[in-house]
Amino acid sequence: MRLVLLTPFVAAAGALAQGVDRAAAPPPPPPDLAAAVRELASHPALAGSRVGVHVRDLADGRVLAQHDDDKGFMTASNMKLLASATALLTLGPDFRFVTRLEAHGPIHDGLLDGDLVLVGAGDPTLGGRHEKDGPRAPLLRMARRLRDEFGVDEISGNVLGDDDCQPDEVMGEGWSWGYESADYAAQVSGLCFAENVVRLTLTARADGQRPALRLEPETGYLTLIDRVVVGGDKTGIDIARRRGGNQATLQGRLASGAKHADAVSVDNPTSFAAHVLSECLREVGIRVRGVAADKDDLPVAIAAGRSLCEESSPLLRDVLRTLNKVSQNLYAEQLVRAAGRAARGTGGMVEAAATAADVLRELGGDPTGLVMADGSGLTRLDLVQPRQLADLLAGMWRHPHREVFVATLPVAGVDGTLGKRMQDGPAHGHVRAKTGFISRVVALSGYVDRPDPKVPPLVFSILLNNFTCDTQAAKDAVDALVQELARAAGW
Repeated sequence: MRLVLLTPFVAAAGALAQGVDRAAAPPPPPPDLAAAVRELASHPALAGSRVGVHVRDLADGRVLAQHDDDKGFMTASNMKLLASATALLTLGPDFRFVTRLEAHGPIHDGLLDGDLVLVGAGDPTLGGRHEKDGPRAPLLRMARRLRDEFGVDEISGNVLGDDDCQPDEVMGEGWSWGYESADYAAQVSGLCFAENVVRLTLTARADGQRPALRLEPETGYLTLIDRVVVGGDKTGIDIARRRGGNQATLQGRLASGAKHADAVSVDNPTSFAAHVLSECLREVGIRVRGVAADKDDLPVAIAAGRSLCEESSPLLRDVLRTLNKVSQNLYAEQLVRAAGRAARGTGGMVEAAATAADVLRELGGDPTGLVMADGSGLTRLDLVQPRQLADLLAGMWRHPHREVFVATLPVAGVDGTLGKRMQDGPAHGHVRAKTGFISRVVALSGYVDRPDPKVPPLVFSILLNNFTCDTQAAKDAVDALVQELARAAGW
């Protein structure tokens, strides 16, 4: 069933590439489409809010409906559309990050007489969800190669992490302090590991006792204070990490017989990666005399080293699918910075934003008024116009990388962050779009396909800001408009 639902998008992509769609006449939109947009803008639940909408027919370029589409809005995760397009057009769909293990000293008689350095390239996937054997697997592979291929059984110096491929920005500009412990606000870094979080699984024991606790990755880097009690029929657990450190407190109640999964971000992902690498080295029998640390925390500079082995990321096209399907913030932050580094030599957010503006211009949009303070949309400082997102989507539909880009987007009622939305009605299976949500912000932008795969889709961007109603009510209002767009497309 899933393949049937996705087929119109793939078929349309092939048809446009062959030019056959130019001969197909798009069906006229129903006369009430503009009225449906006005209805959203005047929806009682959205009283006092800001509503931005742009709907365009890509078959002939007509703007079918609009409302404040030239005004700047907070985008939430719709910013990932710009981050994804920027990475895809700048780096290419087959790009891979490469993380290196370097020896900073000679190797003789089983001794690495110096430091071992893990050199990051900004890869957000190292030890992440794409790793089938658990987060420690790539570091264990490196440790075993160091032992088996280079004969190392002892390191006289330190195990260090090198994140110098990008500036130490830590978090996105304007991110709330309240996000600091959250896995969705994991710190950015030139050296990432395990998506810069520790995942926890609590399993109930007897009532009144502490639950069994498992960490992934298993590491001593994070100190946990467990104050959770087992009992009752409801689970309510809070986890908070002390600011600027790696001590976290779990408190609350785990229901009898229950299991609970959670996650907490780590402070200094570079040091985290070095620490777990040191643990892996000891596990395979390599003695480490020194400490595990971020090399920037040492008082002396580290000289150039010799590359021993590498770990490569999945292809960018696959990383982008994860980024947009599940709305993975760290991936967006790292990928747009990598694009900035490739285009401008430095991987900071300033360079990333400038590169994104260039990409929007290349795709036919005008970046005037665009404010890109982060890559994920988690900040409230971002400002994007619905028209700009529609221009981006229209440009990507015409681009040679169109099929790669469109395949990253969730499908209404089918998968990703749209899997539980629009599970029936004309939009089901016929809308690919990026969701977005932060407090008082809901966004949805994407494509509505046509029954005739030779006819290009409708493109739309809907941005809601400053609503005071329940978030679900705001999402329902957006989804109702998208259902009307699907009817306008002929479903």
